[in-house]
Amino acid sequence: MSDKTPERIEREMFEIRSSMEPDAKDLAQHVQPQVVAEQVKTTIRQRVQNATQSAKTNLKARQQEFVDSSKRQVNLLHKAGETGETAPFEDAVKTDPRPMVLLAIVLALMLIMVRKVVGGLRDRD
Repeated sequence: MSDKTPERIEREMFEIRSSMEPDAKDLAQHVQPQVVAEQVKTTIRQRVQNATQSAKTNLKARQQEFVDSSKRQVNLLHKAGETGETAPFEDAVKTDPRPMVLLAIVLALMLIMVRKVVGGLRDRD
């Protein structure tokens, strides 16, 4: 007969189950919906926090870049007024047109507002 009698097989199975029981309990705790939900919340919070911080850093860098470009263009515009040479200013605007575009938009909005105010004053008379 085989050296693995049913009693011996049962005893080995009991030993295996006993040794696996702590692992099974630990696994059960980790897959509980509350634990998984908390882990997901924590992960999402961390990712949102990281993304927010990254966006803030990127925005600050963009703002500083815009300010530096604007200052450079203003300085070049002053030099162009003094020397009459506009090529460096034109090159700066071609390289980064954002400050001039913003200036054009602000001026256009101001003109529209002035026209409305003047038009409103004429309607009162």
